[in-house]
Amino acid sequence: MADAKEAIRELRSNRGYVKASITRLCGSCTDSDIEAMLLPNLKVKLTKLESLFTEYEGFSKKLFFLSDSSDDEDYSVVEGKYFSVMAKLQDAIEKKNVPAKHDDSYDAESCSRTKLPTIQMSCFQGEYSEYQPFISLFDSLIHRDKHLDSLQKLYYLRSYLKCEPYDLIKNLPLSNESYLKARQLLDDRYNNKYKILNEHIAQLLDLLPLSKSTSANIRSFVSSTKQIIAAIENLNNDIKYWDPIILCILTRKLDTYTARAYQMERDDNMEPKVKDFIEFLEKRALAMENAEPTTSKSSKVVVNVAAQKTSANACLYYSAAISAGGRIAVK
Repeated sequence: MADAKEAIRELRSNRGYVKASITRLCGSCTDSDIEAMLLPNLKVKLTKLESLFTEYEGFSKKLFFLSDSSDDEDYSVVEGKYFSVMAKLQDAIEKKNVPAKHDDSYDAESCSRTKLPTIQMSCFQGEYSEYQPFISLFDSLIHRDKHLDSLQKLYYLRSYLKCEPYDLIKNLPLSNESYLKARQLLDDRYNNKYKILNEHIAQLLDLLPLSKSTSANIRSFVSSTKQIIAAIENLNNDIKYWDPIILCILTRKLDTYTARAYQMERDDNMEPKVKDFIEFLEKRALAMENAEPTTSKSSKVVVNVAAQKTSANACLYYSAAISAGGRIAVK
């Protein structure tokens, strides 16, 4: 027991020393300091920071696996400092590695490109139907970025996960090898074609019915239907024989007048198709929009002026009658 306590005390002492070294190193890497550093100094600091953090993780793991130890260390503080400074150092090293361009090598095409807005990614929280769109965007923005190493990609991946997906990979060690392991864990868990298909079908079943047939409601209904059907098709499902089932679901959500109009317009001799049903709804919405009365601002002004004149004449008539001592006959 005494040996175990002595080992724990020694591990905590060593980790505290390494933690203090990381804090001092991070404190000497402000933006102005990094900008003034030469390339060799930047590389030395980056190597030193990686070595210190590896030692810190090693001591923390040993303390964690001691059964009778109660470790209240806040790893996120040290981890946050490490990732922040490491990213700054790597960015500075990449910039200083780029050779300066001469005036005769001016790239007119690259300089003329418009600055595009930053693409915002939503966090993935475990919805099966959202996994493939999320991972496709992540691959495009981060996974295929050759300027990022695997550790940086792992950091970005963790920052875009919440709830169960984050819990799935949070205990992986912060190393280059863990990035591919994290990707595999997420893919095994959420790239479940059966669950994804079921979620899309459930969305189709849960579509809000058209209680009131307006152009806006119809267009919203059509838009949601198209999105769900496209998502199902993107899973490589052959849905050409699904039309009777999908039509049964969709027609039950129509209001009485729209359902009656669809049955009157469709050809009984032709097999009903979802495509024709959607075209009918879009045509109906367009007809409603075209039939709506339009009033311009000028016509409203004319109406208001006419109303004001009528009111003014009535007031003048009433005043004249009172001043003449007469009475106003009420008809």
